[in-house]
Amino acid sequence: MLQKKAKKAQAAIDFMMSYGIALVIITVAVSVIYETSILIPSLTSSSCTPSPGFSCDTFALNRTGILNISLSQATGGAVVVQGVACSTQINGSGIGPKYGNFYVTGNALWYPAVTINSVLTNTAPNSLLLYSGSGTLLRLNCYGAGGIAKGSPGSSFIGYIWLNYSVPGYGSTTQQVASLSLVYT
Repeated sequence: MLQKKAKKAQAAIDFMMSYGIALVIITVAVSVIYETSILIPSLTSSSCTPSPGFSCDTFALNRTGILNISLSQATGGAVVVQGVACSTQINGSGIGPKYGNFYVTGNALWYPAVTINSVLTNTAPNSLLLYSGSGTLLRLNCYGAGGIAKGSPGSSFIGYIWLNYSVPGYGSTTQQVASLSLVYT
């Protein structure tokens, strides 16, 4: 009878030890995640990953969904920008934005207006000439499923930028030029 109780006691000790060790490991893992702030989105840094031939110099997305981005190109020659678009998703064909400025046009409807010297001015890049090795500041609305992609300061935005441009003497092309992971300001 004593041997039977000893076996039960040993089984109970083994059970407690194995689950106790697992509990300690889980506690340490949660502590490390908490201390390194991995899961706090407000501490996530903003990034812009450009396609070859392009670079993101500066970029910021405000809470009203307006993206200000300084974009440079180094394709070897001048390009004429007819339109720029920003969307949270790529369309079904994989070559353009799913929301907002679908055809990546310079239509003023897709761009925010700004007041410069008391004059309301549109920011559409209508036939903007961009030389290789140089950049320009673009101001545009970013779109999501619900319209303009607005967000509270500190929240995250993930999206893409497309340019509709032509090389003088050739036809126009629409190309995804950057992937964005931004924090609203």
